[in-house]
Amino acid sequence: MNDYLFYVSIGIIIFLFLFSTILYKKLRVWKLVLLILTIVIVILVEFFPVLISFVNESQLKEYTHYLIYLILIVLAISFKNKIKITQNLTDYDFFELEKELKNTKKTSELLRKRFIYTIGLLNEGLIFYDEDLNGLFLTDEVLNIINLKKPQISIEEYLNYMHVEDRGAYSQALKKVSKKIPEFFQKYRLQIGNTYTWVEEKGKMFSHDNKDYLISTIKKLDIKLFPETSIQIVDSLPNEDDLTNQISLLRKEKKSFYLAMMHLTNIPDINKRFGRDVGNLMIAEYIKQMRFHFARENNTIFRITGIQFAVIIEDEQRYANLHRALISGGDLINVRINIGGIVQIVYPNIGIIKNDPWENADISEFISLSNKALEEAIRNNKQNYSIFGGQ
Repeated sequence: MNDYLFYVSIGIIIFLFLFSTILYKKLRVWKLVLLILTIVIVILVEFFPVLISFVNESQLKEYTHYLIYLILIVLAISFKNKIKITQNLTDYDFFELEKELKNTKKTSELLRKRFIYTIGLLNEGLIFYDEDLNGLFLTDEVLNIINLKKPQISIEEYLNYMHVEDRGAYSQALKKVSKKIPEFFQKYRLQIGNTYTWVEEKGKMFSHDNKDYLISTIKKLDIKLFPETSIQIVDSLPNEDDLTNQISLLRKEKKSFYLAMMHLTNIPDINKRFGRDVGNLMIAEYIKQMRFHFARENNTIFRITGIQFAVIIEDEQRYANLHRALISGGDLINVRINIGGIVQIVYPNIGIIKNDPWENADISEFISLSNKALEEAIRNNKQNYSIFGGQ
């Protein structure tokens, strides 16, 4: 019986050593030494007792049994204490994690409420795209535009509210959004009852948890409401009186500059074919291009009439760029504009006159001369520009 208990004790010693090492993922050197010592003693007593001649065999086995039981007790106590210590640490860690979780929940709830109330302050609606771009979540501002009750819809349902001519351009814009091109901008028409209204959508992609998401703002473009639409780009331009004042200021400073009178010739045709709202959006996009390429400074583009604009160019390099564009008839002047699914090339007639520092002509006469240059450009069938006093 004692032999069975002896061998079971040896098995338990080996089990406690292996299990504690695996459980806590750490090898204790003293335990390894104790295990090796146990194995060596058992081998000597069982197979080579003659080597221990100073103790008789029966006493040797008895002492060995006691030693094995003692080693077993030591390992068992150590294992129990380790469990107790680990349990205490776990309780403490759990308490700290619980506190951290509460703080995180408070912060998350605060962010959630801030986001919700921020949405309520926005004039624009928000669209949250699903990760695969097959579904949308719409805020109330968007739902009010299309007179819809449920905020969660599929992309196919949303396209049904869109004008047929604009769906292709919209879908292509979505497909181009990526990490390299995270933003997109699109104008298109949404159906309200039996009519359509123009909207402007600006979107941006962001990543979270290795997934890409798209969020966008959307607002209705009403050409009768300024300056809360992008038409403010046109509507906020200074007028002819401001042009006179600016020319007077430049003359006092003895500066050389060019005055370009620009008539957007085919806008009336666009108005007739697609409506005045489309024409105004085309004008806004065209003015953006002119400002970017030739007139980035303030008080350099002026609105004279609905489709006639004056541009003051002081920089010789920018004028040279304009002159080359006029000669080549390139896309810096004849601008291809995409509004929803409507694509048109807006082209102008331009009359240009140069003001030298020693210019003595009356300002009104100077502006009148630029209008004559414009009239000549309009009459000219071979080229769409005319230049007085400069090359």
